[in-house]
Amino acid sequence: MTKKVKEKENALFLQRLVAYIIDAIIISIVASLISFPFYDNDSAQKLSASSSEIVSKYMNQEIDIQTYMSESMDISYEMARKNGVVSLITVFLGVLYFVCYQFYNKGQTIGKKLMHIQIVKDDDSELTINNLIFRSLIINSIFADMLVLGFVIFASKSVYFYGVGTIEVIQYIVVLVSAFMVMFSKSSRGLHDLVAHTKVVRDNSVKELEVCEN
Repeated sequence: MTKKVKEKENALFLQRLVAYIIDAIIISIVASLISFPFYDNDSAQKLSASSSEIVSKYMNQEIDIQTYMSESMDISYEMARKNGVVSLITVFLGVLYFVCYQFYNKGQTIGKKLMHIQIVKDDDSELTINNLIFRSLIINSIFADMLVLGFVIFASKSVYFYGVGTIEVIQYIVVLVSAFMVMFSKSSRGLHDLVAHTKVVRDNSVKELEVCEN
């Protein structure tokens, strides 16, 4: 005996990409607005000018690679320390937006609402907040941002410089691999979806499947 069941179709890669960009812009704008009173613009401009000067000196062969790396490390570390509050606010907003807000809005952020897509469980059971925590830690860089913040607070300059570089490379690889998996795999699921047992579907379209029953 067969019967027809309705299943929501997987979201398109382009829909997911646009939603991802919209959400990233929203978080960036809100974090900038909240952290503005704590931002030392004069110090940031001085550090930026110093960074440009060091690059110029190296390009003109006025300093060697060791001096360039040493001074760049100092400036990078100092800039991270100055932006510590911004980093903390960004992590907090990431958790609030991608976990709490998305959970209470049935797997949708503002970006996903605009693109008419939503996160659901891969077995079609009820989405839990734990699913969104694991998912967001990976794809929304929350775990990476937390590690970077930890390096800023507790690590030395050299440990911070190389540690953050390693974290950024790993996060870039994870996002890139996930993007290719979403584009080319049958299930259209990335690493974050596999770990969190989720999938992203279009919320306004369904397809009929025929299933056999004994």
